[in-house]
Amino acid sequence: MGRSSKDKRDVYYRLAKEEGWRARSAFKLLQLEERFELFRGVRRAVDLCAAPGSWSQVLSRRLRWGPSMGTGRDWDGWLGG
Repeated sequence: MGRSSKDKRDVYYRLAKEEGWRARSAFKLLQLEERFELFRGVRRAVDLCAAPGSWSQVLSRRLRWGPSMGTGRDWDGWLGG
């Protein structure tokens, strides 16, 4: 028999759910922001993307609490860094 859909979910999916993120893509955006400072000087933003909204969730937390709102993760290796 094939694996169920729950078995196919990777570690980042489960970690996102544990940390309260809507999707695993939140980790990628946090990594990109820390590396390239995408949100520097940003005071307002409009997210024109679709569900699940994890990028909006990351952005709203960063704008509210600033760059100190990190996950304490080491992003080296995610982007080949």
